[in-house]
Amino acid sequence: MDGFVVSALIGIVFVMITVTIMLGSYYGARKLLSPGAEGDRTHDVAGSVATRIAALHGLILALVYAQELDDYKDVRASLAQEAVAVADIFNDINRYGGPPVEPIRAGLAQYVRTVVTVEWHDLGEKKGLSAQAWVDWDRIYNQLLDLTPQSDRQTFLANRMRGRATDIAGFRQMRESSVLDRFSELFWAPALIGLVLLAVPFYVYRPTRTHMVLFAVFGAYSGMILFFIYAFSNPFAEPGKLEPLPFVRLLEGDLGKALPPDR
Repeated sequence: MDGFVVSALIGIVFVMITVTIMLGSYYGARKLLSPGAEGDRTHDVAGSVATRIAALHGLILALVYAQELDDYKDVRASLAQEAVAVADIFNDINRYGGPPVEPIRAGLAQYVRTVVTVEWHDLGEKKGLSAQAWVDWDRIYNQLLDLTPQSDRQTFLANRMRGRATDIAGFRQMRESSVLDRFSELFWAPALIGLVLLAVPFYVYRPTRTHMVLFAVFGAYSGMILFFIYAFSNPFAEPGKLEPLPFVRLLEGDLGKALPPDR
């Protein structure tokens, strides 16, 4: 519920800002510029220019929204795939058998707990991946590399687990790139400037109640789109925060029981 309230408040702020930009730009242009005579076709030109600006502005928002939503879905899918890779190693090492079973299972449990308790917070603050999580992963990977299979069964399982461990490293890089590879001002500047340029041509129309409501509706809708783009831009922070549910479920199962008692 707290996350929902935060998201709602941020969304309201976005809508208020965009509506203010639209109306403020209109009234500012109205004050500084001459509306023109009724018969000089100024209204036709203004409407034509505003339509073209609106089309370009809408195209920019649509393209960025689609890209951010696609990236957001990719991150969510990679989280599930990483959790599956961890579970595969956890189960396969038990099938492998022998002394390596307990250390590797405990290392996997520690790795998952570090991701949930430390790395998620770091990613939300755009600090990147947790160094401790990398240490936990590296320890597991080295233990898998040190396996000495004694049968075809163990050889197959060892190679499979090593492959799944490298998959985990790839999923981790994808998780970090979704946070650090951002466009920030390269998008927000033209998005907000576009609202200003869209409102200015309409200064030739009188500020009737109907006109103001229509400006506000367009500004509010633009604010909603910008809010969702902002929410999708960092999947590990509010308002679009992804919870580490796949990893939490692992900790709630057998993997959580393998956590070292002294950590």
